[in-house]
Amino acid sequence: MSDEIQQFTDARPSAPSYPEQARRAARDRLLAEATGRGRVWRPRLGWQAVGAFGLTLALAGGLGVALSSRPGPAVTPGAVTATSSADVTAPGRLAELDPRPDQFIVFESETMNLAEVIGDSKTAGRYLYRTYRKFYQSADGHQGLLWIEGRSPRQVPGRPLPAEAEQWKGGGWNEIGANCPGWPSSTRRDYAYLRTLPATPAKMREVLYTRDGGDRPADEAAFDRFGDLTRETYMPRAQRQALFEAAKTLPGVEEAPKVKDSTGREGVALGRVIDGVLEQKIFDPETFTLLGERGTVVDAKTVGAPVGTVVGWTAQTKVSLVDRLPDVKDATKDSKCEMNGSASPPPAASETPSATPGEPTPTP
Repeated sequence: MSDEIQQFTDARPSAPSYPEQARRAARDRLLAEATGRGRVWRPRLGWQAVGAFGLTLALAGGLGVALSSRPGPAVTPGAVTATSSADVTAPGRLAELDPRPDQFIVFESETMNLAEVIGDSKTAGRYLYRTYRKFYQSADGHQGLLWIEGRSPRQVPGRPLPAEAEQWKGGGWNEIGANCPGWPSSTRRDYAYLRTLPATPAKMREVLYTRDGGDRPADEAAFDRFGDLTRETYMPRAQRQALFEAAKTLPGVEEAPKVKDSTGREGVALGRVIDGVLEQKIFDPETFTLLGERGTVVDAKTVGAPVGTVVGWTAQTKVSLVDRLPDVKDATKDSKCEMNGSASPPPAASETPSATPGEPTPTP
């Protein structure tokens, strides 16, 4: 499981569909340029995810983990009137959404991630950084908008908060574009694509193994793919249930009842130990909707934190539909397709299904 670097500000995340190889290449290039080193250390700790868990690296005095200093959004997140809403505060009562291609699905979530500041003995350190996210994604996958706002950080047990951790106040808007030309359809996470996925566990299991995991074991990559398909996404119930049942069959995955997300809601968790951390995806047992994620240290030596330390904890608090995006004038442009080497990743092992944005082909 690879790590994710925050690029210049915490409000500048990788796009939700960012391929694994693009993330690694971007991180290596940024670190090499900033430090003048030709070789980059890539730790294998914690979680890798977009907007969820990830060992986020920062360079003290250079690339930072601080949020944008902008005081707040030009419009209040949520100001657009929702045509329907699914508040997951009440598990088991999630109303099914049926978005039109021209509508936007809105995901609201709270996240906590393990961050590491790279620097000298005085500036280096680890801490848990926290955010509030509001992600607008068009149902057809053509465009999106993401608001990220900082929350007060927390200490890793036994470690002081590094100076960089105090730069958490503020927030920022980020444009999220469609997939770049040449990217395989397996990197898509929009509703138009997800509704075409198989509705049976056996076929859905095949989907989990379609993307190349690089140097990682195939089963680990499949579990990562499982997380990518559930985090800040929406798919019909049949596909959600098939995905849950398929993930249960992955080698090393264990089911656990009554696991809490970061807001205290209990659900059933599917977890796997990766790099010394038990990574759990927590679901409503009745609707198979993602409630949140939790990462707990089980190998102190590998992670460098005491056993039982929670190094990642999230909650997806609400899913709703709106007819249009907020009117935002200061959003950071999405430049993922302009990054050298990231626009044309190697194709996945297979491409099933291959629906194009705006032309969904539902699978029975």
